[in-house]
Amino acid sequence: MAGVPYVLLVEDDSAMAEMYRHGLERYGFRVAVLPDAGGLNLSVEKDRPDILVLDWELPIVMGDEALERLRKADGGRDLPVFMLSNFSGTGNGAIDRAFRAGALAWLEKVHTTPALLATKLAEALGTARPDLAEEGIP
Repeated sequence: MAGVPYVLLVEDDSAMAEMYRHGLERYGFRVAVLPDAGGLNLSVEKDRPDILVLDWELPIVMGDEALERLRKADGGRDLPVFMLSNFSGTGNGAIDRAFRAGALAWLEKVHTTPALLATKLAEALGTARPDLAEEGIP
């Protein structure tokens, strides 16, 4: 659909994936979900998203490794990527590794509602901001 930002969400927790998918769709995004990063590069080549939301702790490969692999592929070099994790990323250099691999942001799930994620994604894409007034987000 033209004009509808397309988000690819890589999230292995099905309940979490459904919560974010439903919330993002509510705020006007088209969303596809992958349960792991195993097919990430192929998915990006097949139907390039406008932005990628990548969980840090995934089966098969961790988020930074998945992002590094994506950056080596033609279709993933300039794709905007947000890391989204239950892990704070402090203490072991995870956040630094994510940013070195090309992430735009590191968001902790505990502090990131679907409405807030929608706002951050819209800002990163430079698109019209979703109507989040009812969520109390300025």
